[in-house]
Order: sequence, then structure tokens, then C-alpha cells
Amino acid sequence: MEGPEHTRQAKTADELAAMIREDLRKVEGCPERGVNVTVYGIPWNAMLMFDTAAGTVPNKAELQRFFEIIKERLQRLYDVSVQDSRD
Repeated sequence: MEGPEHTRQAKTADELAAMIREDLRKVEGCPERGVNVTVYGIPWNAMLMFDTAAGTVPNKAELQRFFEIIKERLQRLYDVSVQDSRD
């Protein structure tokens, strides 16, 4: 027997990316700059990139693992909302 369906909240792609970046910044060794998160698609997915402003990231693999955990958690909780770019 299944429980009642959980309605997921809608967030914009920018809101979701900001949530992911905020959680990553709590990880020791995460660069303060140069961490880029892109949220795309419906159902949504996300991509993590480090640009030159991040410098050398010795714990890049660890940050990628945390990114995947954070992304999967948020995918269960939130749908991406489609906003009209003319708003």
C-alpha cells in the first residue's frame, strides 16, 4: 500500500542552482568563487563546473559527490518552474 502522493514545490532554475551552490559552500574546501551550477530541462537536471576563478580545487571529486547528493535530494522535493522570460 502506497502513501499519499507528495506534491513537489516549484522553483525556478536559478533558485535551484542557488540552493545547490549554498549547500556546496558549506563543504570545507569549496572555493568561494568560480563554482557554477546550471539547472536545465524538464524534468530538471543540473551540472557543476569550476571556472578559473575557483583556482586549484584539490577536493573536486568530493565536491562532485556532494553535488550529486544535493541534486538528487532537491529533485525529489522540487520541480523546475517554467517562467516566461518577458516577466
